[in-house]
Amino acid sequence: MTDFVKDPLDEEENKVLYRGFYSDGEMRIVRVEEGIVEIAENAFRDCETLEEVYLPKSLEKISACAFAGCKNLKRVYMEYGLVEIGDEAFSGCSSIYDVNIPDTVKRIGEGAFEGCAALGKIKLSESVYMIGAGAFAYCFNLRDITIPDSCVLVEFNCFYSCFSLEAVKLSDNMALIDDSTFEGCRSLSVVDMPVKLKKIGRRAFAGCSSLRSLILPVGTSYIGLDAFFGCSSLSRIAIPKRLMEFEDLELFSGCDSLAEISFGGSEAMFDNLTRGVPISVQRSDLTRITPKIIFMDLNDEI
Repeated sequence: MTDFVKDPLDEEENKVLYRGFYSDGEMRIVRVEEGIVEIAENAFRDCETLEEVYLPKSLEKISACAFAGCKNLKRVYMEYGLVEIGDEAFSGCSSIYDVNIPDTVKRIGEGAFEGCAALGKIKLSESVYMIGAGAFAYCFNLRDITIPDSCVLVEFNCFYSCFSLEAVKLSDNMALIDDSTFEGCRSLSVVDMPVKLKKIGRRAFAGCSSLRSLILPVGTSYIGLDAFFGCSSLSRIAIPKRLMEFEDLELFSGCDSLAEISFGGSEAMFDNLTRGVPISVQRSDLTRITPKIIFMDLNDEI
C-alpha cells in the first residue's frame, strides 16, 4: 500500500497531486492524504497495477484523465466533499464494478467513466447538475440508472452502447434527451421520461430494440432525425398534441412492430404536423407498414 504526501514542487498552492512524482512499479493500493484538494490531470494514468484508491475528505476535484487507463482498478472510495469528476477521469478503467458518487458532486465530465466495461452499479450524486458527453458510454454491464432531479443536462452519447442497460429513470428537470443518448442500448425496455421534456435529439433511442412502448410527456415539442430508428420491438407510442416538429417523417424506420400511434390532438393537427404526408414505417426487411393513428383530441393535457 502506498501513502502519499503532497508534491513538494507544489507547496505554494498545496493542492495538486502531480503525475509522475510517485513511482512504484508494484503500486496496488493508493491512499491520498488529507489536505489534497485536487488530483492533477493524468496523475495515475495507465497505472496498470493499481487496484484500489482511497480519496480524502478534503478532495474537491479529480482532474481530466487522472485515472484513465488503469485497467485493473476495481474500487474507488470517494468521500463527501468531492465536487467535480473531470473529463475522462476514469475512462478505460475496465475492472471498476461499483461506483458510489458522493452527494456533493455537481459535475461529471465528458467520458468520465467511458469504457468501464465491468461497471454494473452506480449511484449518482443527488446534487449533480450536468453529466458530460459519453460519460458512461460502453459501460456494457450497467443495468439501470437513476438521474436525480438535480440534473438539468445529460449530454450526447452519454449511455451509448450500454448493451445491458434495462431501466432508466430520468430527471424531471431535463428538457432535452440529447443526440444518441441511449443509442445502441439494446436491452433498454423501461424509460421513465422527464416531466419537463421538450426535445428528443437525433438517434436518441436508435437501436433500442427491447423498447416496447413509450409515452412522451405533454410538453414534448420536437423529435429529431432517426430518434427511434431500429426500435424493432416498439409497438405503441403516445405523442402529445403540443409536438411542433418531426425533423424527418422516417424517424420510425426499422420499428418493425409499430402498430399504433396515439396523438393527443385532432386529425387536423396531426395532418399539419406531418404536412399531410401519411406516416408509414420502413421495416428492417425493407417492406412498409402503416401504423394505426388514434386521435385523442384532448381538450387539455397536464
